[in-house]
Amino acid sequence: MVILKSFLNNIPFPLWIEELNNTVLFFNQAYSDMFNVNFNVINILKGYHIFPKNVAKIYNSNRIHCIETLSKSIFEATINDQILQFHIFPLLGEKDEIIAIGSILLDLTSQRKYDVELESQKNILRTIIDSLPHNIFYKDKSNKFIGYNKNFKNFYNKLGVTDIIGKSDLDIFPDKDTAMNFIKQDEEVISSKIAKYSEYYSIDENGNPCFEESVKVPVIDDSGNVWGVVGISNNITKRKILEDKLRYLSYTDSLTELYNRSYFEEKIKELNDEKYLPLGVIMGDVNGLKLVNDTFGHLEGDKLLKSIAYVLKNVCGDKGFVFRWGGDEFIMLIPNCNENLCENTVSRIRFECENCNYDFIKLSIALGETVKYFLDQDVYECIKDVEEKVYRQKLLDGKSVRSALMDSLRKTLEAKHTETEEHTERVVKYAYVIGKALNFKIAQLDELYLVAKLHDIGKIGIKEDILLKSDTLTTDELKIMRTHCEKGYRILQASGELENVATCVLCHHERWDGTGYPIGLSKSEIPLMARIIAVADSYDAMTCERPYKKALTKKEAIEELQKCSGSQFDPDIIKAFLNYLKNNDD
Repeated sequence: MVILKSFLNNIPFPLWIEELNNTVLFFNQAYSDMFNVNFNVINILKGYHIFPKNVAKIYNSNRIHCIETLSKSIFEATINDQILQFHIFPLLGEKDEIIAIGSILLDLTSQRKYDVELESQKNILRTIIDSLPHNIFYKDKSNKFIGYNKNFKNFYNKLGVTDIIGKSDLDIFPDKDTAMNFIKQDEEVISSKIAKYSEYYSIDENGNPCFEESVKVPVIDDSGNVWGVVGISNNITKRKILEDKLRYLSYTDSLTELYNRSYFEEKIKELNDEKYLPLGVIMGDVNGLKLVNDTFGHLEGDKLLKSIAYVLKNVCGDKGFVFRWGGDEFIMLIPNCNENLCENTVSRIRFECENCNYDFIKLSIALGETVKYFLDQDVYECIKDVEEKVYRQKLLDGKSVRSALMDSLRKTLEAKHTETEEHTERVVKYAYVIGKALNFKIAQLDELYLVAKLHDIGKIGIKEDILLKSDTLTTDELKIMRTHCEKGYRILQASGELENVATCVLCHHERWDGTGYPIGLSKSEIPLMARIIAVADSYDAMTCERPYKKALTKKEAIEELQKCSGSQFDPDIIKAFLNYLKNNDD
């Protein structure tokens, strides 16, 4: 008996034995530790006394069931945030009569948490897999499906197949030859333990012929054994059609309608003849394309490229050939062209760019030229020489070009919105007085001037029907209008020398309490100059009449600034600005 008690006391699970009348005859050390019960209460303690009432009720019900049926009873309950599993079982005598009740407690808390976490991870993985636009499936070694994603299921559902698990491709795919090829691919992947990519003709979910690609990967366990295959398939019919079209594409660039690089490779062989020498080579690199793309979108960038292409084609005429060399690079080949003619052509291109009627910025292209005089000269060496000239020109003219582009954008914005210039000047004025009040140095005031001057530059990328709307903007229109901060940031980033200005322009609609846009910065996270512009910009907006609202009086605007101090605006800036307003007639 001593040995038995010692054994039971060393079992790490709470264990106890009760008489049929609920009196506890024995409990082990684990029971004592869990419920803080002394061994001296044996023969006094009732089995249900230590449990909360709700648990005691369930316990007694299961205990009675155990006595009546002479069978084990199991239930779960939570006590003090622990998930416990009760095992209640009859203890039988020599004549199989019940003489006592035994109980064991298992702590399932950690297991349940693990199960919940595991299920959560499975759900996340399932969600990710189901959201992918591909058909994904899993097979065992016998080529039977054991799982799939939503797209795969929908694909076969449309083919009239609803029961997939446990079946092979031969069982569910209409085209048996294709299905057999699928199985052969699986077998190759399993035997080689190497992933396999393939393209093949198949049928789509509507039963129409299509072209698909698939990747199949072996699933290998820790022992190096393959237990199945994971596959991803995708309909690439549209891509294949496009590839076929590209194969037969002519030598004309589809965007600019100039000759493309492929035709250049052919044409240069033809022009490598004595009768075409000297051969003029002119290269151009478009200025401002990235700026236009970032500000107005790639469609507007395409218009810029087409405008440049028109200029080049117009200048070249029938004297030579114009090619689109790369994204924003062009090459002209002019037979029987000397240096003077080359230089004159470059001058004409610049003149035509200056006078071209492009909507947003002044056309500009960095140019370089050279002449191939001899047959044994490598034209690609000539191009390399020209590229260096273009690069040098970009370096020399970079700052002035960027400045011109920026000025052009600002003037275009003012032309789009007549109020913009006046609004900007007032914001400049208010920002300057705040900066002075905050003891800004001259260099800081100069930078603040730029931020104020350019804070709305991003509005050039907003459509006029929204920018000039006389009524209150809709929710969707407001979202578009708010993108002017990011557009302005990208425009100024393109300049290269305006990093701090760009950051302040990005943040000038952030709020002190963190509820502004586009990032949601708060307090000192917002650049100081951006906080200043926020106050100056808002004050001017409040005191100027708009078609959709009346202007506030100076007194009303001051009250609104005071009200929003510490929520929308930096309190220190408000204090400085209000001191100015109260002592001046603005």
